[in-house]
Amino acid sequence: MNRRRSCSVNVKKTEHNPEKTCKAFEDISKYFSKEEWAKMSYSEKITYVYMKRNYTTMTRLGLRTHLPDFMQSKEKATKSVLSDSDEGCGHESQGNVWSHRLRERKKPVIYEEISDPEEEDEDEE
Repeated sequence: MNRRRSCSVNVKKTEHNPEKTCKAFEDISKYFSKEEWAKMSYSEKITYVYMKRNYTTMTRLGLRTHLPDFMQSKEKATKSVLSDSDEGCGHESQGNVWSHRLRERKKPVIYEEISDPEEEDEDEE
């Protein structure tokens, strides 16, 4: 039995790809100063990577959402924080994601009930 060898192979397969991580970190690091970036832990950096990915995915799907604060310039971020507190939640202006897909029927639809002959026989008995 060669269990140790198979386990070590599986561990190597599940390790993260450092090249992909570095590229993702490069994309995110441009939003932070060198001091801020140096103070962040690995898990915080990964969190920002996924926040950016989620934002990109949602906008590609057609969802209108706010740009994450860390992706805004410093001046815009402080202005948006102040304006958001005045607006309240702000979800009312977004509307429904699916509203552009809904349409009104031009002609009314009339439905006719179709009965099953077997059910009618059972009712009569």
